[in-house]
Amino acid sequence: MALILIAALLTGSAGSAIRQVGLTHNFLANSLINNPEVEIIGVLKTDPTWSKSKVVGSRFRSKSMTALASISYLKIGGESRSIRLPIRLTSRVRIDLIPGEKFAVSGVAFPTAERRVAALIATAGNFKKLSQANYLQRVSATIRDSFRKSAQSVGGPGGALIPGLVIGDTSLEDSSFAVNMRRVGLSHLTAVSGANFAIIAAFLLWLSQWIFKRVRSRLILTSLVLVGFIFLVRPSPSVLRASVMSAVILIAKARGIKADSIPSLGLAIAFLILMDPFQAIDPGFALSVAATAGILLLAPKLEIYLFEKFGHEKLAQVMAIPLSATIMCTPVILAISGLFSLVSIPANILAEPVVAPITVIGFVAAIFSPIFPFISHFLLVLIKPLAQFIVWISNFASELPVLILPKGYIGAVLAITLIALIKFRKWIALLIFVLIALAIIVLPGRWPGSNWSVANCNVGQGDGLVINLGSHEALVIDVGPDAKLMDECLKDLGVKSIPLLVLSHFHADHVHGLDGVQSGRKISSVWTTNFDEPKSERDTAFLLLGGTPIHQATAGEVVNFQSSNGPVRIEVLWPTKSQANFEALPGDGSAINNSSVALLVTVGNLRIFSAGDLEPQAQEAMMALSKISPVDIYKVSHHGSSFQFLPLLSALHPKIALISVGAGNSYGHPAVSTISALRSIGAKVLRTDQDGALSVDLALKIRTKRNDWWNISWG
Repeated sequence: MALILIAALLTGSAGSAIRQVGLTHNFLANSLINNPEVEIIGVLKTDPTWSKSKVVGSRFRSKSMTALASISYLKIGGESRSIRLPIRLTSRVRIDLIPGEKFAVSGVAFPTAERRVAALIATAGNFKKLSQANYLQRVSATIRDSFRKSAQSVGGPGGALIPGLVIGDTSLEDSSFAVNMRRVGLSHLTAVSGANFAIIAAFLLWLSQWIFKRVRSRLILTSLVLVGFIFLVRPSPSVLRASVMSAVILIAKARGIKADSIPSLGLAIAFLILMDPFQAIDPGFALSVAATAGILLLAPKLEIYLFEKFGHEKLAQVMAIPLSATIMCTPVILAISGLFSLVSIPANILAEPVVAPITVIGFVAAIFSPIFPFISHFLLVLIKPLAQFIVWISNFASELPVLILPKGYIGAVLAITLIALIKFRKWIALLIFVLIALAIIVLPGRWPGSNWSVANCNVGQGDGLVINLGSHEALVIDVGPDAKLMDECLKDLGVKSIPLLVLSHFHADHVHGLDGVQSGRKISSVWTTNFDEPKSERDTAFLLLGGTPIHQATAGEVVNFQSSNGPVRIEVLWPTKSQANFEALPGDGSAINNSSVALLVTVGNLRIFSAGDLEPQAQEAMMALSKISPVDIYKVSHHGSSFQFLPLLSALHPKIALISVGAGNSYGHPAVSTISALRSIGAKVLRTDQDGALSVDLALKIRTKRNDWWNISWG
């Protein structure tokens, strides 16, 4: 056994090392430092998909198409070579190719953190098709396209879900629905795996008995159809694992040998990792293997236990499979996301009875879709209510809280420990679980604290400041780049109404999370800067705000509110009515940054200063216009960049400096010089990339929401 393990480790390590050297030491990799323009010839390996639009720095980057390809020819400058490398393609326009087609295109090559490819090549989208894909690839692409159109014609979330359940095509699904599926633990249903192969194989073996009398003939037919099914669903890691395992079992049955599932799974894992070592670190592959191992190892034992407990064979079968898969997948899920849904098992139990009919009827509908689209449409209409039932389960269960545990190895170890205790010391495990739940719910000290006055949301590389007015009301200054993060923060803070929302300026990292703030909340009025650039972000924000009153704030204006912590006074210190011109500094828009709304907010005796991304020259001009006196809290301008007017820091003399910044950002924020300057005047510096979300009460007591190992909560 020891020799086998050593041989396996050496083989795996050698394969990974060879692949890694090949990706990092080659003609293309040596040229990436200068982001060269390249011309390539290659073959598309995956379906082009639209990536999610996102905020990069202060700008909103619209969605683009992305796909994996294998290149065979590369030209950089005047030098060209025949070379075989995997690369990632992106394009702002549609990539009108299917997997297997050979193409030529030019673009710009960039380094990438994606381990399984040598580079990212951003193209202009002008792809020249050099040769067609093979027959099976063309047929499968036609079926996928026509099946997608049939599902789209059925409409609704249920119609969008069917292609995902049948062939793993999630392109019609809404991104928020995909998040709900992950949160509830149902996302594995749209990742084609061994379950799909088992359902299709069982259906084909049953159907073929009316055509072929010999078992071997049925198995051959089933094998051929499953090969076509691989092309149809695309060879992802989970599909390849399931197909290899299915092949082993079918061959064993054809030869009259009793198949052993565990060696089949081991063979599939070993074969696939030898072919592509990077699958060993793929989360989807790990989840797929864990789920299959759970079904093979635990399900039979759980089925016997549940049958003895409840005396109902069918109920035991229905419960055993999702329960065993969930138990085995939990440590992996916690290591990846830190989220554990207590409704995952019941949600899977409820969904399981409808998965098989959707898969079988959907598979038949997919085959008919290119030839008889009306039959396909009819079949999809029949199964839409079943898919809609899964949608309902996902949407309902996603509203329930999940247990938030630390990510990484600590979360996985906690899960494994609890599973082991359940196995060997059930009452101890139950007692520990109850005590943890009571501690989370009852004990004080949870973020943001019952008496919070100011909170800085952890929204990544952006700003999101919240000032408590009491009775679930708050003032909000900027909304960050991510709607989901901003919405979750406001939920944690209990904010349901916003009398005043301030958008300091229209850079995407300050305004793109607006729809998250609007989710289930009333915004009474909005203040913005008087500089309407960048226009695209400004127009998007105004479109979302609809009929909400909008006012362009200028220096000298004052507004007062009442709060549970005393009177609230908001004074505008910048910008002036006439737009000032300052020298542009390096970065992404000095004119826009220098139009930021600067506010002095007084809550009772607490003084807070916030000025968006205001840069030194504008800070100096603001000081000349208004008298600046010491404050308690300073939301540091421009994410703590080096662009600070030091006399302003001295005049503000804050007791607490809050820096809203994204972890590992490419801008070098916050600057060491800024942190040193703040500490030299006695400020306590807190930053969201290290301390998480921040809250401060009237007594300047600080609470942080870190992702430390002891930070366990409901969310």
